Amino acid sequence: MEIYKAPPVLILHLKRFKTSRVSNFGSYYFSSGSKKIGATIDFPIEGLDISKYILGKDNEGAVYDLFAISNHYGGMGGGHYTAYARNPFDNKWYDFNDSSVHSSGNKELVSGAAYVLFYRKRSNSSKL
Repeated sequence: MEIYKAPPVLILHLKRFKTSRVSNFGSYYFSSGSKKIGATIDFPIEGLDISKYILGKDNEGAVYDLFAISNHYGGMGGGHYTAYARNPFDNKWYDFNDSSVHSSGNKELVSGAAYVLFYRKRSNSSKL
């Protein structure tokens, strides 16, 4: 992976679905044998440093902190989405699940349900 310039927000989409077979009927393509990948990926909550992937000369300040996670529970036929987000005012994590919101700790964040990770680049003036 190579990036020319570090963006202010970095969004990482984790590959959670695998298709073992793709077939076609004329110009129509369809997959079969698909399944969800539920492996836990250990991602950093603070201090994701991507400076070694930056091609531009200004690669300083390529350190990111996680501020939100989109989770997917279920399989290929259906599922449920939830989210974790860090409140910038109290710096605490919250679990958003439909109409309920609960305080959460760091231990719940890294899981096999994590689907999309949202990172914000650190600035000199603030950590988040």
